Amino acid sequence: MKKENLSYEEAMARLEELVRRIEANETGIDRLAGELKEAQRLVAFCREKLYATDEEIKKILESGEKEA
Repeated sequence: MKKENLSYEEAMARLEELVRRIEANETGIDRLAGELKEAQRLVAFCREKLYATDEEIKKILESGEKEA
């Protein structure tokens, strides 16, 4: 999955699917390391998205307080 075209919701859905597969032992040993790496990348992507959104919301709220 390409990160640049990925929405937060798509990343979370893929991450949830990977976790489900790993927890259900559906991931073969040959694919386990790759899926764990993908999960790590997705977690980092989601954290970045959440942080950026949080910062944007703070700026919006701060500018709204200044205008009021």
